[in-house]
Amino acid sequence: MRAAVFSALASFDRPASAYDVTDAVSAAQGRRVAANSVYRILDLFVARNVATRVESANAYIANAHPECMHDCIFLVCDTCGGATHIDDDVLSKRIRETAESKGFRAEKPVIEVRGRCARCAADA
Repeated sequence: MRAAVFSALASFDRPASAYDVTDAVSAAQGRRVAANSVYRILDLFVARNVATRVESANAYIANAHPECMHDCIFLVCDTCGGATHIDDDVLSKRIRETAESKGFRAEKPVIEVRGRCARCAADA
């Protein structure tokens, strides 16, 4: 079941909700799969850094580099729903340092920028 969920998640070209993944797995297996099972597997994937949760979209995306344990930054398009993952260790470090200077320990910074991707901005 984990392999089926990961395969479905990886097939999306944008962040996918747990229900999107559930529908894809159900279609692939020819039977209805319970959404709560998919949620549990997605939570496991996030805990193991195999997938990342795009908080502002309430969706998930397969992690392209699960061996790296750094803060992910997403540029999320409000028009098409796509998300571009970027790594900026300098920005991540600065956010953590700023939090620390206020006596706050940042456990898992969530950095998401909402707007329009270049393709959607050009179409407007």
